[in-house]
Amino acid sequence: MCHAIRYLAQEQSGPQGSYRRAVQLLALTVVASFGYGLAVSPYFAIREVQICAPDGAIAKLALAKTKVPGGASTLLYPVERLAKQLEEYPEIKQASIERALPNRLVVHIVRRHPVAAIGTNEEWALVDEQGICVSTSTELPASLICFYGLVEKPLEPGQQLNGTALQLLRETLEGLKDYSDSAGLVMDFTDRHLIQIHMPTGVLGKLGSPDNLKRKIMMFLAIMEQLEGKGHQPAYIDVRIMDQPVWKPQPKS
Repeated sequence: MCHAIRYLAQEQSGPQGSYRRAVQLLALTVVASFGYGLAVSPYFAIREVQICAPDGAIAKLALAKTKVPGGASTLLYPVERLAKQLEEYPEIKQASIERALPNRLVVHIVRRHPVAAIGTNEEWALVDEQGICVSTSTELPASLICFYGLVEKPLEPGQQLNGTALQLLRETLEGLKDYSDSAGLVMDFTDRHLIQIHMPTGVLGKLGSPDNLKRKIMMFLAIMEQLEGKGHQPAYIDVRIMDQPVWKPQPKS
């Protein structure tokens, strides 16, 4: 039978042990001082900030907001704090910073893309999939899904939808995720008991209350595709009662 024996070296006590600890501490202090001195030396001073962004406009914005103190060290500069500062701007979804030794910081920018336009009075708030307002516009963007009646007060850039409005946005986007031609589509939440979807082709969808909104949208799209595939031209499709959908054809000219 083999028995394992564990040996623990005990630290020497007395004057010899104290002397050894003092020498070790002094050596660590010298190494740390040398390392810090090298880190803050001109050799590692930041001389260039490179911006990697999807387009020139967002690159200029990021460069203007990237303020690095003169003489800052590439090794020691708090890049995480700089990334958080950049992410405070609505147009920037994510910022990550790479230390390119010895003298360069590389800033990688991910732009926040609006996917929907939310109408408030005579202004449109362009929001991303998280409901964050990227910018505002007085002109209706034809390439985005448009929402009426979702909010009462105008959104400011950087502000996020919350509560019921955010939930309705997310359910709508989930319901439309497999529909490739959503540009110009309109969602009307003005009457929360009769939510409607207006297709660019002129087909009206009657969805009713917000309950099961995602499923209602998906059902409406599936029925519309089936009808159009059979040569029908529906004027509206009513899915308010999901197990009894009805539709009406467009009047013949």
